[in-house]
Amino acid sequence: MIIITILLGLFGLGIVIIVHEYGHLLAARLSGIEVEAFAVGWGKTLKQFTHKNTQYKLNLFPVGGYCKLKGEEAFRKALDNKYSTFPKEPGSLFSVTPIRRFLTYAAGPVFNLIFAVILFSSVWAIGYEYPTYSNRIILVSEFPILSGNDGSQESPAVKAGLQSGDYIIKIGNNPISNFSDIQDALITNAEKELPLVYQREGTEYSTIIIPEIDRKTGSGIIGIYAWIEPIITSFPPGSPEEAAGFQVGDLLKSVGNEPVTHALGFYNSISQSISNRFEVTVERENRETVLTYIPAKSDDGNVTIQFGFPSLTITNKAESLIDALGKGIKEMASTFSLTFKSIGMLFKGLDLEEAMAGPIKITYLVGEAAAAGFRQSFITGIRTLLQLLGFVSVALGFANLLPIPALDGGQMVLAAAEGLTRRQISPRKYYILQIVGFGILFTLLFFTVFNDLRYFLG
Repeated sequence: MIIITILLGLFGLGIVIIVHEYGHLLAARLSGIEVEAFAVGWGKTLKQFTHKNTQYKLNLFPVGGYCKLKGEEAFRKALDNKYSTFPKEPGSLFSVTPIRRFLTYAAGPVFNLIFAVILFSSVWAIGYEYPTYSNRIILVSEFPILSGNDGSQESPAVKAGLQSGDYIIKIGNNPISNFSDIQDALITNAEKELPLVYQREGTEYSTIIIPEIDRKTGSGIIGIYAWIEPIITSFPPGSPEEAAGFQVGDLLKSVGNEPVTHALGFYNSISQSISNRFEVTVERENRETVLTYIPAKSDDGNVTIQFGFPSLTITNKAESLIDALGKGIKEMASTFSLTFKSIGMLFKGLDLEEAMAGPIKITYLVGEAAAAGFRQSFITGIRTLLQLLGFVSVALGFANLLPIPALDGGQMVLAAAEGLTRRQISPRKYYILQIVGFGILFTLLFFTVFNDLRYFLG
């Protein structure tokens, strides 16, 4: 299974990179720049052919590819002979106008964003479901052992006056109908003042809340869990839960003399006890029954509770292809905006080891999620893969727009500067900027690969 996971990840990441490189190919041809080679994959060439002066290659390792534009020889010649300008030769990257060079470099990221729109639109056209819970909340501070919060610092929810059992119905301008809505409203609003409306015992109240930043993800958090009704919806056959006599539909009422009001409370009562045997009272068909429950334990000695509890299933599907396209564009723009905002989060004390992922981790996570989807059904697998590739495509497009000399964004800045000043940068300065850019990239690559290896070894 691990091989399938890796292959799915490599396949998905490879497609996103090829789309990027094809954007460069198409724009270069339209700009009058000769494309010397277009390769799928890296390493030894398995098959190749030439069409319109471009050598197309299929290489051994199917991870991305590259697009080689004419101009490298002119660049080397200019460096060797210490020219102050690049030699002008037909079809060379350095012979066309700055605007054409700018558009050629911009085409790669632009194609990634267009590809993301296609992917997201396809997901909306297929439709998808995801589980969540109601908008009723529990305060994390009431479960210090489970949350790791010793209670020495008040959470944003406590400071705002929220209590367990409250329903959050609006955050900022976002109406809230389920717990996922709460998470969506907070994700990009860490350390910002937000108006919040909640309901308690049928009465609405307003307050101000300032989410903290999650140092691992950069998301805004306020110190709440979802309130999950303690009604049993499932448990594995042959499990201790089945052996104890529990039935689907049972309402958990108490553990010993301790009443249970929600699923987390039940888990807390069981996991914090030194006992291995529990008297659990359930309500079944309007009658209370006491069952003796001996839960399983994991290898590290922690209690493993295998009940399923009720959740909400949210279904999203576009009404038409036009609607799917509109939603796809909106999701691409939202993902791009979130990616942009994440750069600012790096300067707010974010744990880079947890928040950043390199090529190894990204490949694995894409493959793992896609494989999990395919295990559910073929359509689920396809939908999951398309959505993940959409996120990766936006991330790749965004990353290449960064103004680092070795990336498309840096090349676009140089082309724009040349167009504005009407002076071409000297080959020597261009070379120095490229070295600096590659130094930055290799430093980032080293850090992310090291971090990826640490993630898997951990």
